[in-house]
Amino acid sequence: MIKRQICTGLFMGRGKPATTVYTGGDKLIATIVDEQTFPNIAECARYLHKIEPRRSVDGWRTKLYRFQAETGRELIKEWRNRPYEEDTSAYTAVYYDKNTDTYISVAPDTKHLVVVEGSKHREMKVAYSKDGGNFNLSEMSRKFGYPSSFISHYCKVNGWTHDMDIYTNEEVMQKSVNEMVAETVASKRAQVLEKANKKYWKGIEKDADSYKMLQETLLNEFKELITEKPTKVKPIKMKAPARDYAVVVSPTDLHYGKHGWKDEVGEEYDLEIARKRLMLGTQDLIHRLPDRPEKIILATGSDWFHIDNEMGQTTKGTPQDMAASPAQILMDGCKLAREHIDMLRAVAPVEVVFMRGNHDRHSALALMLYLDAVYEECKDVSVIADPKLRQYMTYGNNLLGFTHGDGVRGNDLPALMAVEMRKEWGDTESHLWFHGHLHHEKMTERGGVSIFQLPSLAGHDRWHYNKGFTQARAGIKAHILDKQLGIIGSLFSPVMHE
Repeated sequence: MIKRQICTGLFMGRGKPATTVYTGGDKLIATIVDEQTFPNIAECARYLHKIEPRRSVDGWRTKLYRFQAETGRELIKEWRNRPYEEDTSAYTAVYYDKNTDTYISVAPDTKHLVVVEGSKHREMKVAYSKDGGNFNLSEMSRKFGYPSSFISHYCKVNGWTHDMDIYTNEEVMQKSVNEMVAETVASKRAQVLEKANKKYWKGIEKDADSYKMLQETLLNEFKELITEKPTKVKPIKMKAPARDYAVVVSPTDLHYGKHGWKDEVGEEYDLEIARKRLMLGTQDLIHRLPDRPEKIILATGSDWFHIDNEMGQTTKGTPQDMAASPAQILMDGCKLAREHIDMLRAVAPVEVVFMRGNHDRHSALALMLYLDAVYEECKDVSVIADPKLRQYMTYGNNLLGFTHGDGVRGNDLPALMAVEMRKEWGDTESHLWFHGHLHHEKMTERGGVSIFQLPSLAGHDRWHYNKGFTQARAGIKAHILDKQLGIIGSLFSPVMHE
């Protein structure tokens, strides 16, 4: 006699056992199948149940399959030879017990019975169907806690494919068409949201990895620079102003670290040339100021650096022609920004605002934090440490906006300012925008807002030369901003080529 095993190993059913458990049955099966012919296993199981009702029909059906597996005997020879039944045999290898809401099958290799709860069975079917989760075997294994080999076997014996619907036969019999349609639509919607969520977090992970790489490979190398105290600056002698005004200076698109070879692109550009263009241009602007301004607004960042990671790529991963290693570009670029601010401090207090560019989205943050730390105790330098891509400030009767210019279109900037700075918009009469990115200067007015597109100090590289973007005149510009009247003048210092 063979004792009936409900489940062993990793799998366990939760159905309540009957008070009387019928064991054995192998001799009865052998006798019956030798004496009679049945169209299929189910009919044979029903016949055995009539003879011995202490075992249910499903119990006899399971016993017949186990008997066949253990003895190797063909129980229903005629039925096995029918093509239709042969094709659908995988679908009849799992049996549903309505009383306990469980699905019973035979585990691979061990031949033990496996009992899976109905709720889990239905959830697994939804997960495997492309109308549900469209999970692969590995994902199914992680979600439901079964080995991949069992998942593969279970899908096979159930006849599951990714193209199937999400309902079991029992659900189809119980639910209305409208219910199933509504659930299918909800499942599709959940799948769309899941894919969107995965894509979103993939983007977050990519940004996090990029920042982590930047931190590990570059930021640690110049932390010691922050410990240096601010340089003492001797003020330049200048006349007192007749009216309060500020100067907006923006060395946009310096692209520090870009490399251009004269024989290939028509002009040379490297770290030292970039430094000379910046310092000589700024010095020229200072000497042409009418008198001492109340303060200097320095809008920086905005592709200050040419690259944004250790591989010499932009924020989005585009490789660039470099004049030095990424570490040298970052460290020397920070020192240059500090040298530039110290030159401006000799004229007036400096307020630094950042416009993070499309070449240096992360590196500009590093520069911002570096300058904020360096000038933390410095009374004549104020660094606005804010990561937003659009920055605003007020000066007297003026509302100023700063952005790099690669995201929002210039014509949309006035409306954004009105919405994002509602109170300041109403409190001021002069509304101004400053942006770079396109490497040539331009001034437009839209809805009463003046939009200043700023020039670039950078030289050419192969990409700009090959595209023919060589016509704009490089230089740096300063805008004179009256505290009450707004922009009253501008100064331009062009790059003078030898």
